[in-house]
Formats: sequence, structure tokens, C-alpha cells
Amino acid sequence: MKINHNNEIKEKAKNVVEGYIAALNGRSVPSLEIHLHFPHTRIMLNGEPRSWDTAREYLDDFQNRLKEDGWHSTELLNVDTEIISKKKCHTRISFKRLRRDGTSINIYQSLYVITEKNKSWGILFGSGTG
Repeated sequence: MKINHNNEIKEKAKNVVEGYIAALNGRSVPSLEIHLHFPHTRIMLNGEPRSWDTAREYLDDFQNRLKEDGWHSTELLNVDTEIISKKKCHTRISFKRLRRDGTSINIYQSLYVITEKNKSWGILFGSGTG
């Protein structure tokens, strides 16, 4: 049975998101390099764009921004992908940020633009509440 191309893209998008969350939780620069495209841009909660040229810059900034909240890990709650083209999709996610003791910081939503670039799928752009 042949797999529908749209199903393949949705599965790739889900794998990218899951890999990205695992990379954050593991504080893994090499894994972030696989799951994010660089330069990488996010629209922050205040509406301002922020860009990073490397995975190391991204991870350092992420950890500094969340230090005050006591962030320890992120739990993915939902992934919903809309196919835009054979090389781009919009993926909406919801996730929970947790402290080391397992208490919840909050639940957030984000929109990721996931693209195929150099035969690799990754998050190129994001916007969200967290």
C-alpha cells in the first residue's frame, strides 16, 4: 500500500516537533541543529521578532529567558499540521513547561513553519505564547 504524500509530510512534521522538544529537554545543540533551520526566527510574545544564527545561540537564549520560571522540561500535548506545499507545512502545537519537581509553569501554544531545506525537514520560523 502506497502512503499518501500528505501523510508523509504530516509524519515528518510531527517527528521534527518531537525531536525539537527532545533536543530542548536534553539541552542538545547537535539535535537542535537537526530539528531547526538556521537562521531561525521567532515572533516573541510581545510581537517582536528574534533571530538566531546557530543552535548554540538559540539554546543559550532559550535557557536564559526561562531561568526565572525554573524551567526544567517541556511536555508536548498536541500536534496539528496543515500541509501548505510539498516543502512547507504549518504546525500548531500545545505544550506544557515543567519545573524540576514536575509542577507546571503553564500551558502554551505555538505555530511552527516547518520546511524542507537541503533534503531535511526542520522548523524555520515560529510564533507562540511562550
